[in-house]
Amino acid sequence: MSSDQQIKVLSFNCWGLKYVAKDRIERIRALADFLSTSDYDIIALQELWVQADFQAIRNAVLKSLSYSKYFYSGALGSGLALFSRFPITGSSITPYHLNGSPLDVAGGDFFVGKCLTSIIVEHPALGEVEVYNTHMYARGGETGHESMRSHRIVGALQVAKCFRASARQGRYIIAAGDFNSTPTSLTLDIIRDHGGATDTFASSHDSSLFPAEGVENPQHAIRSFGVTCDSPLNSYSAGKPLDEVATKWQGKRLDYVFIRDPIPRNTNSDPSPTLICTHSEVVLTGRVPGRNFSYSDHFGLEAVLNIRLPSSQSTLESTAKLPPELLHNGFASSGAPSIRSVSQGPRLTTSTELRHSSITTAITALSAAYRQARKVSNLQLGGFVGCVVSAAALIVGSAWQPRSALNPLLVLVGVVLGWGGGTLLYAGFIFGNYETNMLVNAIEELEMLRSQRD
Repeated sequence: MSSDQQIKVLSFNCWGLKYVAKDRIERIRALADFLSTSDYDIIALQELWVQADFQAIRNAVLKSLSYSKYFYSGALGSGLALFSRFPITGSSITPYHLNGSPLDVAGGDFFVGKCLTSIIVEHPALGEVEVYNTHMYARGGETGHESMRSHRIVGALQVAKCFRASARQGRYIIAAGDFNSTPTSLTLDIIRDHGGATDTFASSHDSSLFPAEGVENPQHAIRSFGVTCDSPLNSYSAGKPLDEVATKWQGKRLDYVFIRDPIPRNTNSDPSPTLICTHSEVVLTGRVPGRNFSYSDHFGLEAVLNIRLPSSQSTLESTAKLPPELLHNGFASSGAPSIRSVSQGPRLTTSTELRHSSITTAITALSAAYRQARKVSNLQLGGFVGCVVSAAALIVGSAWQPRSALNPLLVLVGVVLGWGGGTLLYAGFIFGNYETNMLVNAIEELEMLRSQRD
């Protein structure tokens, strides 16, 4: 078990869909066995959809991780759970404004209510730490027009705002989960830059960005670039068709652990400790013991966080020379240099300022998504009118056609058309207007940010 000067974190997508996920029961049992002998202080699990699976893991880790929280969201549940060695003093759940369409039954994101969850734990050295766990909207991929990922962009803005709010309240932040985004995506830019979050894997490796020419082998991709999904070494990915991104780089890095220090309420106060990632690696990459399948369709991500205590007056003096805007933008924490100014690694966030180019790209993408959403909404409303007129014509016409044996069939078709029309009315009017309103809110928020940069 870690000391109070170190926090060891695990993030893992369990792929625990009931009836759908292959080998679920055996995989969850093996995961519980693995975690029962681990020394993690915080575990964030995603896609843990079945309550019995949560209870099995909770019982397995209860001796070392006495505190846990299972989150409920949407119609089918969030699938998110957090386990902690430290006492939980509070929790929250923030549903993402946009989670796909209600007509996308196969995707299912709309029905599970994808969300950002958190617990507040009391740490003996840091005080309040807000631990986040999330599983972001999956559709959209990594290629094509950015508007295809508009729902994830809106979600990223929500994540960044939550991080900023936590930091303003004087809380340290640890955020883990399946963000369904690669390191160079606009979604991650927003979370890192606007949310002031540090990517622990990037900060503890010399290079975590994939080389333009691709990766030499899957082992190298996992070890050096943090691949957690669609790896050829995963039994559930091996042999299945992969998109060009996964093929070129031997998989994708979709799972992350982020950290952030609090914003000091008074820059003249005593210096505070700083979180720094000293080690991060992809774990659970092998097969379930005695079986020929992996623990999940994802690998896990581990991060070891050290707590750097203020050391000397010279540290305070060097920090005092920083411009005030950096002190308030996460570059320093309570008078002490933060991880973003002193820790190893070439790609650490140095402010909470979203770049002008990222803002412009996001506005362009969301504006295109808004136009597409209006178009789809109008088509669905047109379909509703067509269904209702057709259903009425069939039902009325059935009374006048000569073959009475066909009347039940015509009425049935009319009922199906009426049901389809009602579905299109909901999707086109209720969800259509909701989606466009959420897109407008995000666009206006980004335009305000851009006006502050100009």
